[in-house]
Amino acid sequence: MNEFLRKKWEMVGLADDYIFNKVMLDYDIEMQVADLHDIAQRKVEATDPLVVKLKERIAVVKRNRKWRSEYMRRSVYEMDQEMREKKIREGERKIRDVKLELQKGKRELLEGKREIKEGQERLKEKEQLIQEREQKLHENQQTIIKTSILAMRELNIGETTIKKEIKGKFDLSDKEIKAYFAE
Repeated sequence: MNEFLRKKWEMVGLADDYIFNKVMLDYDIEMQVADLHDIAQRKVEATDPLVVKLKERIAVVKRNRKWRSEYMRRSVYEMDQEMREKKIREGERKIRDVKLELQKGKRELLEGKREIKEGQERLKEKEQLIQEREQKLHENQQTIIKTSILAMRELNIGETTIKKEIKGKFDLSDKEIKAYFAE
């Protein structure tokens, strides 16, 4: 038989009672201890003889000077154990909460990265569109300048005047003006 259980039963004063007076297998003892555990975990009628006897024995042990320190030591130990278990459960709950927060943060981070990537893609598309429009604008400006030069030549306007007008209207450098007239 389990020595711890024997001492516990002896402490409560039940070692001489019917549970230990029978020749039992360890299995039977474990079953009866399990029954006692079930009784301890739920409310049982106060008239139940086993419960009454247990309560009487516990009361005797509590008053007995010889056993009181042992009882108190065990009570404190049990309370410490309960507190440890409570702290462990609380710690596990906090860990679970932190893991959930971490997963939520990871999802938000991935969502943010996806949004940034989409934003960058839209920005690249807009930059490309701007470049295309600037290219088109530049081509249109070249066409207008060339057309203007041809029109002014047909009107028999002097080269110096044409260069001066084109340079003023389109804000071109001397080098750019020479390129247009070289063609």
